[in-house]
Amino acid sequence: MIRDYVRLIRIKHWVKDVFVFAPLIFSLNFYKPIYIGRTLIMVAAFCLAASSVYVFNDVADRERDRLHPKKKDRPIASGAVPVRSALILSAVLFLASVAVCAILGLPSVLIVLTYIAMNVAYSLLLKKQTFIDVMIIATGFLLRVVAGAIAINVELSSWMLLTTFFLSLFLGFGKRRKEVTEGSTRHRAVFQDYTVELLNSLIIISASLTIITYSLYVVTSKAMIDLGRDKFIATIPFVVFGVFRYMFLIYRHNNGGDPAEVLLKDKVLLIDIALWVCLIFALLGYTLLSGGQP
Repeated sequence: MIRDYVRLIRIKHWVKDVFVFAPLIFSLNFYKPIYIGRTLIMVAAFCLAASSVYVFNDVADRERDRLHPKKKDRPIASGAVPVRSALILSAVLFLASVAVCAILGLPSVLIVLTYIAMNVAYSLLLKKQTFIDVMIIATGFLLRVVAGAIAINVELSSWMLLTTFFLSLFLGFGKRRKEVTEGSTRHRAVFQDYTVELLNSLIIISASLTIITYSLYVVTSKAMIDLGRDKFIATIPFVVFGVFRYMFLIYRHNNGGDPAEVLLKDKVLLIDIALWVCLIFALLGYTLLSGGQP
């Protein structure tokens, strides 16, 4: 019984909330305890909010999930967790997320409420709209980055937001491709509007825009210029390789499903991300020790 509830809140999906850390890192505040603490509070709030949304979504989708070859085994669809208990759990997680982010002030509460409201609208209506369904998922990642900036009161780069948005679209279309190729169009009517050929094009477009906007972030954003853009250009190959690796998994292994699962299972991708993170911290640390300013 406990295991079913743990599966229901999808703890492994909390890895998506690492996006909240982006403003902390790139504003050169990653060594300040007060900023670290505020960011961790926001991460905790988003983890609780995301789990609340996952539970509510599974309740709303329980009938359709029973038509899916894999999702039929989810706790609510399979009947392991009663609908009433799931709704109570979702409400408790929602209240807990609001209570946690209230520590940071009203703007933080508003951004979490916006995230939850958007996802409720997604669960009830927007997931049925072609393209909008994926764009809502991408906007969820954008809100995580914005929340990280609000938590520590720093200004965001437009290029960082665009990179996050296009990366999220890339991951979202990759997930849609896997779902479509699984052939379960009865699971959700909107899947009938997507074809493998269309999704292949959308994946390539969003992957290209991810690389372009990240490169422009490194080269042209004020934050990167102040930190020394000539140094951060060295991080671009790791981003390019990561995008190429994910495309390889999508096209060669049809493994573009849940991004959290793909990330945790593919060792090559994990190593690439780890090297990128280490290089980022090394360059930021060098800049900090050299007296650079964010």
